[in-house]
Amino acid sequence: MFKTFLMAAVTTGLLTGAAVAQTTSSTTTSTQSTTPAPAASTVDTSTRRTTDANGVTVDTSTTTTTGTLVTPSGDSISTRKSTETTTVR
Repeated sequence: MFKTFLMAAVTTGLLTGAAVAQTTSSTTTSTQSTTPAPAASTVDTSTRRTTDANGVTVDTSTTTTTGTLVTPSGDSISTRKSTETTTVR
């Protein structure tokens, strides 16, 4: 009788261990990156050269970029960037 009880206990223990060993856990992570659409832009460049009475030459270059940017949420944003470079000779 004790032998039968012992075998039943061992068998139950093995089955429980097998059930625990077969239990799995899985986690899935998904990441989506949103990048704004490229801007439709216009570039305007102008250059001006002046020379004063002392013979000093000044070159002035202006570049202006304007455009529209569409955000991931669908909003439109107007952009404008202006750069001026001055060279004295």
